[in-house]
Amino acid sequence: MSDSRIGILFNANMLKGLLRGRTRHEAISFYEDAARRHGVTPIFFRIEDIHLPSMRVLAYVRHHHHYVKQSFPLPDVIHNRAIYFRSRAAKKLSMLAERGILLYNQVNRYGKMKIHDLLSCNPSLLPHLPETHLATKSSVLDMMSRHDSIILKPDNSSVGKGLMKLERTERGWNACYAVISRKHGKRWRIRPIDHHTLPSIIVKRMNATRYLVQETLPLASYDERPFDLRVSVQRNYTGQWQITGIVGKVAPRHTFVTNVAQGGSVRTFEEIAAQSLPALSYSQVKQAIEDTALRIAETLSDALPHMADLGLDMGVSPEGLPLFIECNGRDQRYSFREAHLLDTWRMTYSNPMEYGIHLLHSRHPVG
Repeated sequence: MSDSRIGILFNANMLKGLLRGRTRHEAISFYEDAARRHGVTPIFFRIEDIHLPSMRVLAYVRHHHHYVKQSFPLPDVIHNRAIYFRSRAAKKLSMLAERGILLYNQVNRYGKMKIHDLLSCNPSLLPHLPETHLATKSSVLDMMSRHDSIILKPDNSSVGKGLMKLERTERGWNACYAVISRKHGKRWRIRPIDHHTLPSIIVKRMNATRYLVQETLPLASYDERPFDLRVSVQRNYTGQWQITGIVGKVAPRHTFVTNVAQGGSVRTFEEIAAQSLPALSYSQVKQAIEDTALRIAETLSDALPHMADLGLDMGVSPEGLPLFIECNGRDQRYSFREAHLLDTWRMTYSNPMEYGIHLLHSRHPVG
């Protein structure tokens, strides 16, 4: 193998954290441990550090207990852990691919509507998908006429930001959404609304950014609280998709949002299933979730290039049917750490690195 380096592309803030030893949710040592087992060296850099004319990069590499900056030929294989919002960065990534660089997870943030449309093309996945439309005044009111509960979510956001819920009660419709003030910080507000019109705050948010409207999925609950599952689906050393792990996220009592960043807590799926699905076989439900998650990953990767590492949010109906919520193209993985699933947490880092090694071996066969 003539090239024994794998590039890991970070945003600027993450690279600063690397040098200070404070990378928050990224466990850098797990990348390095996996690389070391296969005789490969990971090097870390920003897209700004790449010099296209010379195809070289100024990157950081571990030297004993600290990192040193060196100039390297651009690695043949790069794992993208950065998210870019500017077209200039996306263009530079495309130019790298055009020059033969194997860049996996090249794009790791897709709109929720695009993901829903792609999955809807697979008939076997339709029973697992919520009814979903672009949110307009008319589409939201139409959904309210046909469903007792609906969710509004930004098309391109993460960690539960911007979520709103409209729900029919015995006294009429209620809206639940977060408000932020300097004095009180973030608080969740529930207010009654007219089912023939929408509150100005909801209309304002829909006008400010693109929203989707979905039926609220008929999910099983844990301790009378909503929960969903983070399912890590990754390509491994053989290049095949695999289920790395499943962990539960439970909403706090004051809201319906399960994201850990929004106050949700984590539990093992086995613990959740024992209380929430006591009449069902845990192994059969788990197998159904894994089979559905693999079909989702395969369906998406058939249409979206260079996909290798997904964090799927999925729910389960009281009958045990897996239900798709959304797809994260840059899984933060720390839910496994919070649930003390430390071996699984480590694997969520080693698998993407080993997939990169698989790509490197395909480019430079050994022997």
